[in-house]
Amino acid sequence: MTTQAKALLTLVCCAPILTEIVSGNTPAHAFLDPRVAVFLVPAYSWPLLVIRELALRWRLSTLGVFVLGLAYGVVNEGLLAQTLLRYEHVPINQFDRYIYWGGFNLSWAVVIVPWHALLAVVFPLALVGGLFPACAEERWLGKRAFAVLAAPLVAAVIFVSVVRTPQRQMLACLIAIVTCVIVSYVLRGGRDVKIVKDSRRVFPFVFGAVAYPVFVAGSIVLAANRVAPLAYFAAVGALFAALAVLSAHYRLLVMPATARLSLGAYFAASAFTLAGGIAHRSVEPILTGAMLAAFFLGIAFAGLSGSGMPTGSMQELPRSAG
Repeated sequence: MTTQAKALLTLVCCAPILTEIVSGNTPAHAFLDPRVAVFLVPAYSWPLLVIRELALRWRLSTLGVFVLGLAYGVVNEGLLAQTLLRYEHVPINQFDRYIYWGGFNLSWAVVIVPWHALLAVVFPLALVGGLFPACAEERWLGKRAFAVLAAPLVAAVIFVSVVRTPQRQMLACLIAIVTCVIVSYVLRGGRDVKIVKDSRRVFPFVFGAVAYPVFVAGSIVLAANRVAPLAYFAAVGALFAALAVLSAHYRLLVMPATARLSLGAYFAASAFTLAGGIAHRSVEPILTGAMLAAFFLGIAFAGLSGSGMPTGSMQELPRSAG
């Protein structure tokens, strides 16, 4: 098996695991059901592969990839799961009955859509780039293969948007998706990949492990306390912007630091699953969370390399630190 084939297979297999199982949204044993795998692999791996190839063709920077990730977040939580439309029974109940307008739970949307952009798009691509640096910047699909994957995906998104109810909200989701794709196209040409000699292992991992609960738990606390809508959006936006600025300042948006930051975030997400299992005295999430947390910790310090993550226009210098 070629390196490209191994990398592609890894991306396809890990995409649903890095979101559904790591977050605890889907129990690990569910993957033993072929029907679950048949749904989750196309739902996560198919769009991610298309986004990866599109990012290379458009030479998108990390920001451009993130914007495409926002489009995917709307597809996942808007068109498919429709959690963006829920007034009650939101996956995290602190967002129930809070800032619901125009048929959308906006308090939940500003958290879960960026969450998907990072944990379902940006971070998996960074990890695979770190694991397979030799082909991180290569297109894995030719023009015909890319068209065969991309065209049905676009058609499926449009079809679901048109035929699924409530129609007004579905069309609004489609407009949001198209807008994100257009913005990412405007950002094309910003990809500037550099090989950065960076021996830091602890700091990027710890930053990711801390940033994840700061954003997620911080947003939950704000929602639970029912702060005024404008204050809520300002605080959530400030949290996210601050973490992004710090990531750029500490050169965490270049490989291999990005991959280790991603592992830190997944470690924190696994710890959330572990904590939830302990709180509910449930054996499976305890075991799953503990095993995944140990796995991400081990991978982070076993060593990752590669130049597979775009840096945008930043000028990076070699740096080594504990």
